[in-house]
Amino acid sequence: MKPLTNIDKVTARFTGWMQNLGHQVINLLARFGEYQLVQDIAYGHDVRQQLDYYQSRADHAGLIRPLVLFIYGGAWEHGDKRSFRFVADSLCAMGCDVVVIDYRLYPQVRFPQMMSDVVAAGRWVAENTPAEQPVYVMGHSAGAHLGSLLCLNKTLLVQAGNLAERLQGFVGMAGPYDYFPYTEDTHWDLFGPKENYPLSRTINFVRADGPPLYLLHGEDDTRVRRGHSKSLMEKTRAVGGVANREVYENMGHVDIIVAFSVLHRRNSPVMRDIARFIFEPARGSSQPEDDALQVNTNH
Repeated sequence: MKPLTNIDKVTARFTGWMQNLGHQVINLLARFGEYQLVQDIAYGHDVRQQLDYYQSRADHAGLIRPLVLFIYGGAWEHGDKRSFRFVADSLCAMGCDVVVIDYRLYPQVRFPQMMSDVVAAGRWVAENTPAEQPVYVMGHSAGAHLGSLLCLNKTLLVQAGNLAERLQGFVGMAGPYDYFPYTEDTHWDLFGPKENYPLSRTINFVRADGPPLYLLHGEDDTRVRRGHSKSLMEKTRAVGGVANREVYENMGHVDIIVAFSVLHRRNSPVMRDIARFIFEPARGSSQPEDDALQVNTNH
């Protein structure tokens, strides 16, 4: 990840204010979506260990609805599940049920405790949603990082009950999967102690028998460079696993998640591609014969 300069930090604060205002608008619109919502379900004892469960009311031709476990980003330090109602709304409109989780953040906890929260949320999904539902893990930015580790690190996945039996794929948006050395001072502490550093790198857990990976990145993302998704795709393929990738023109780090808003989703290539991945499983179960034939894969 690119380190932040002082100018970057001032810009980030202003951008954060604007994003917060935008969040409020798109989440207000999302309240009119086709879903039934149960909020603040505890999956642990801490106030941050809660999730929101959205059940789609969209007609999907009588098919079993997939379930998406969504993990938001925020540099492992910020975030609130209520701010991502718009993501759940669009996924419900697509025909999915959705679980959006909160998890403990730095500096309250360090990386191992965050991962234990994600595992516990995955176990809640396995134990409390219909067993016949296929599950997809999806995340943005830091959430994509955490979600990818849940899917690929067998030691973690086995702790999530029978989630592995239902897991059909991972959708990662703008995730830092090949992140070392760390570029921000706090991250040496966040991912420490030193012996834990390898555990935070998704590329260390690629495997042939992992779920299909669908890695999405904006071409103009300067916060998490698109080389992260390329590295994970290439290393997964090298061991015989399934991984595909899309890079979107004129799209930055935040744009790729804003694509879920009701204002953007109708014409969004991000939404189109995610729908194909989830509802056309063959798309994620085989590699293209020639990468050159796969649009936007080689950026």
